[in-house]
Amino acid sequence: MAEHTVRVRPPQRPRRTGARVFAARVVAVRDLSPHFRRLTLTAAEFADYAPAGPDEYLGLLLPRDERATLVLPANDGAENIRAAVAAIPEEERPELRWYTLRDHRPEEREIDIDFVVHGDEGPGTRFARRARAGSSLGVRECSALYAPPPEMRTRVLVGDESSLPAIARILETTDAGETHVFIEISDAAEKQDLPGAVTWVEREGEPPGSRLYRSVREAELPAAIDYAWVCGERLAVQELRRYLVARGVSKDRITFSGYWRLGEARG
Repeated sequence: MAEHTVRVRPPQRPRRTGARVFAARVVAVRDLSPHFRRLTLTAAEFADYAPAGPDEYLGLLLPRDERATLVLPANDGAENIRAAVAAIPEEERPELRWYTLRDHRPEEREIDIDFVVHGDEGPGTRFARRARAGSSLGVRECSALYAPPPEMRTRVLVGDESSLPAIARILETTDAGETHVFIEISDAAEKQDLPGAVTWVEREGEPPGSRLYRSVREAELPAAIDYAWVCGERLAVQELRRYLVARGVSKDRITFSGYWRLGEARG
């Protein structure tokens, strides 16, 4: 009798269709640490907004400077938001960047977005530095990445400061029998209060991901890892994914994303 292989379908990432594009405004600005700034945004659309997952991310359409009028692409549910933004005349075109929804208060029609601010090198950093109550920006609904298997008992969450808001949200809104968390930050001043135990990896001047990779390799992880979520600097994420696969974690049990790339302006 011929053998039959039963293929188990990997967890499917949440998807959203008919994403809305709408204007929002800043109502509060708060510094969480030397390099983290939280902006609270309000819009009528946040009242019925339904996040697809704990690491929900949004497209933010950022005016190029505080004097620029906010111009948004047509709100027609177009899937290719990049093309829709590119079609706006250059002198009016906002910058499009992606950020995690850190908190959502539908009854108040508000959300929080945490920005990592480094110098003045990227559109997100520049907007966060100059933002004040009343500043306008656009929001494009997106989706989430977190997609563990139903039988998950053990998980590993790995990232740097760019993924700290997503990891925080995952820890606050989901659970697993055993969770191991590794977050790389520039120094101890960037630590935040998170649920459960976290291995904070201070960069100490080394290239992004170097100490994080060593920390994960040297950790006492469970023999069987049911799910891994790895996001942060692109090359570091690739290296960590390769290590986890070599360690026996199935590729379809690893969610990974390069939030940024060394040598390119962040946000």
